[in-house]
Amino acid sequence: MNFETLIAPTDLRDYAKSRGWTLLKEAAKDRLYVMNHPRFERRQLVFPMDTTAPDYAEAIALMIEKIAVMEQRTPEAVIKSLMEVSDDAVAFRVTSPRPEDRYLPLSFAGAMVAGAQQLLLASACTVLKPKTHHPRLSRTEAQQFLETARFRHTQPGSFVLNVSCPVHAMDVQAPLLPDESEAPFVRRTTLALQRSLRELVSAIETDSLDGLVATLKQSETPLISSNFCEALTRLEDDSLKNSVDIGITWAASIPRPNAEPASSVVRVQHDYFSRIEEVRRELRSTEKHMEATFIGTVERLDGEMGEDGHRSGEVILSLLLPEGEQVRARTTLDAEQYGKADQAHMTDGIYVKVAGKLLPGRQPRQLSDPRAFDLIQR
Repeated sequence: MNFETLIAPTDLRDYAKSRGWTLLKEAAKDRLYVMNHPRFERRQLVFPMDTTAPDYAEAIALMIEKIAVMEQRTPEAVIKSLMEVSDDAVAFRVTSPRPEDRYLPLSFAGAMVAGAQQLLLASACTVLKPKTHHPRLSRTEAQQFLETARFRHTQPGSFVLNVSCPVHAMDVQAPLLPDESEAPFVRRTTLALQRSLRELVSAIETDSLDGLVATLKQSETPLISSNFCEALTRLEDDSLKNSVDIGITWAASIPRPNAEPASSVVRVQHDYFSRIEEVRRELRSTEKHMEATFIGTVERLDGEMGEDGHRSGEVILSLLLPEGEQVRARTTLDAEQYGKADQAHMTDGIYVKVAGKLLPGRQPRQLSDPRAFDLIQR
């Protein structure tokens, strides 16, 4: 694909300005953007103001090459930044201590996407109405925000989930982060996500989680919620022993948040996930077991063949709770139930219905005493 033709001249201009380049306004009469930089006195960026200029693609390609050399980045990385110049971008990079791991379990990849969605939803709900626990993440504005988010190309050489959020996608007033009162809603949400991450990781590293939890419970506008913590725990796979680097890159089309660099990374090490789960439980201290009939899907089958030639054992379900939240749950099925679960897992459009006791805790949660297990056709 010829990416140069997809890059608007104003986007290249705004990106360059965010990197310290200044505009020579006198050149506008010639329908050109001419930009100078104090660190590169002998270099200029010169490109057409009009996409209809006959040499537009060539000029943009040349600018990309020049910027890549001066920033010591690859042209592909520069193109990615230019394509996201009006977006706040969040990158989730999975690292494992085992270099031989050249893949991710498909189930974990799905859980990671769901975790990223929940992290964005929880951050948006916190900006709209700060609480230590959001009973539902289905607020209209939060759902609209999620719909504007974009799944971007992954990066070579690592497992990276790239999500970008157009900063002007929504016009919503929100009370959180008064120091950024002029910032649009999407920027506030991205900033809330970053500050929540920093505060949580810092508390873990300085052994001050008890103080953090106490402060959150007493605050009228808590920045971290149990939903946020739960979303983070979904970014871990216990068999991989993985860590996650979460990077934030601010849109270049509007001013960056106060005292923030153009991009930053917060690392969630593998041993932090258990502490984050402890915070989640504390922030949702009223959480109890739930005895009900649930509707859901079969995510994984881990049963074993018995002497009678029938399989039974553990399965992973994705259950829809009455308040609209979706959780993963582990349960053990007998041979008859397992047969139905296998049918649901292998057939599109079939859900399962199961009664039981859903215990509190980290996902996948435990569903005990499963009964009345049956199939539901869509």
